[in-house]
Amino acid sequence: MEDAVRPSEEAFKAMYERGYRTWAALWEAAAADNHLALDHLTNLGSVFPNHPSFPGSLAVDKSFSNTVTVRGTTIWDTTRGPCDLSPFQEEVVVQVASSCPTTIVFVSDLRPPMMFPSYFGRENNHVPVLVLAWAYILSARWAELIPTAYSPDYSSHQARLSDGRGRKGLEDGCDSIIVDVGDVDEGAARWWTAILAADSGWSASIRSNTGVLLCSPWSIRTQPGPTFVISANIQSRSSVANHHPASLGSALRYLSEYCRLHGIAEQSQAALTAALLIPVAKFDNKRIKLPYPRLPPKASRGQARTQALPSWDGELRQLDRLLTLSCNSRGVKTLLNSIFFEPGVACNICGAWLQGSFAFLDSDKAKDPYTLLRTFIKRDPDLGFLWFGAFITGAEERCLQEARMGWWKVDISAAAWTGTHVSFIQEVILKAPSAHDISRADECRLTYLSHEQDHAVPPLFPFAPFGYTAMEDTDLDVRRHVRCSAAHGLEYSGFTWDCQGGKKVEQGRNGALAIHVRLKVGQPPSWSNSVAVDYDSLDFEDEVSEMVTRNVFTWLRGEDGFPVAERAIRQHEWIDNLESDDDSPIKGDVLSTVGGNLGGWLLGLATRRSNSL
Repeated sequence: MEDAVRPSEEAFKAMYERGYRTWAALWEAAAADNHLALDHLTNLGSVFPNHPSFPGSLAVDKSFSNTVTVRGTTIWDTTRGPCDLSPFQEEVVVQVASSCPTTIVFVSDLRPPMMFPSYFGRENNHVPVLVLAWAYILSARWAELIPTAYSPDYSSHQARLSDGRGRKGLEDGCDSIIVDVGDVDEGAARWWTAILAADSGWSASIRSNTGVLLCSPWSIRTQPGPTFVISANIQSRSSVANHHPASLGSALRYLSEYCRLHGIAEQSQAALTAALLIPVAKFDNKRIKLPYPRLPPKASRGQARTQALPSWDGELRQLDRLLTLSCNSRGVKTLLNSIFFEPGVACNICGAWLQGSFAFLDSDKAKDPYTLLRTFIKRDPDLGFLWFGAFITGAEERCLQEARMGWWKVDISAAAWTGTHVSFIQEVILKAPSAHDISRADECRLTYLSHEQDHAVPPLFPFAPFGYTAMEDTDLDVRRHVRCSAAHGLEYSGFTWDCQGGKKVEQGRNGALAIHVRLKVGQPPSWSNSVAVDYDSLDFEDEVSEMVTRNVFTWLRGEDGFPVAERAIRQHEWIDNLESDDDSPIKGDVLSTVGGNLGGWLLGLATRRSNSL
């Protein structure tokens, strides 16, 4: 007898093979492209031009003792053509301060993904130093944008400052790491002593309504590790004993001078990608591990130096977009995990897709971290810089853990701002080939676009429900719009920030906004099916598909209940166990705002459809 929910073993195995072969193909393409990762660092100056950025007059909610938030509204169109289906709005809350800094630990035996100097064709690794510098710069810009925030202030902690005559570094047996900043003024030298101070040499903060000082999203604290010594030839000295902390412009200039001195433009861009992932580490309650820097005792003054591009001087609009993106940790995690979403894979077989994907990614062939990074970039190149930062900070470990278990959040606003395909709910609704039924995926989409109270949030997981629903078993809104001549689909229309005095600041809503959703790069048509698939990880006891299937059907059927025609689905063991807590997520802060266990919610609702169970 055919199972009403669970796919056949033959179909399951075929989907497992699809996942395995897709990632094998991506790996082969990535292995042949050594410059892929670096190419995407150069896109930082122009990536995601439609992403909103904080205006200067934001309304700031400081009523909590452990966080500060700002709010805005995403505007969605639902139809093109004559139709009474209305646009709707989605509130977006972004955390812009937290109760404590993110901890950075320097380690000497870090895993290979951190050893990125080989990407840049050199042995020296300035990235850890530059990450600390970018954390200050992002915080300085944050203080300019967030009302009542305090600009960075130096603490009493300072790295030691030498006279620039050249001391031996860590690799020569000394317990200090010499950071040569070259010929600088006294303000630059003081800035570097704050950036490289033990514990924390600076702070950027905002005070809550309860009087508690909260930290900027990029505030960091270094645990005991290497002792940094600043080697500087100070060209000008001030008679003022206490220097004012560096402004944003000054900090950008100091960083640019350091990059020109050492010729490390690409390493600066890589460090920026890592700094953008600092709030994700805070969100995941994780420390960031960075390797001990490998620095030359002295820069070669006579060597021609390249300009660190982009300098960001005069490019603050793009920096502001990246800063706003960085604050939205949930959105960043959605974008990263979206590479494991495969359009067309239904909820009841998504576990097979993920099993096959990770069977290849766990294989000995896929152990090289550099090729693994390029493989993830190949899947969705526009997200490449985020993956670069994730590998530097270690955020990729949590992303892979969540993806393997099928538990990651969908943030459709972040998806729209970046043109990223993260969920089946974004896809256009096709005209039904039959007047008698509709695909459950399109039924979900029309139900969401109708935006009744019970369906005001999208499905928790990205994979669509399987099969079809008889038209008479759908609700009235679905039936009406299936017959409508207009085109229906989720279309981003703009974003509005809540600002001071009840004012609204619109961004992107100019009547010409067009953000196209990028397709994922998958298994090429020419790829041979003769690739040897490893079936050791094949497991027909598929808890991932069970969890996703239960949740999406719970979302879809909601208050109306299951129609009689779906009795076999409702009574299936994957669905019938609605009161269990099997849907508990992996440990950590990955709970949906919708809630993890939807079973009791479903059973507690009355049924309105006359032919429902």
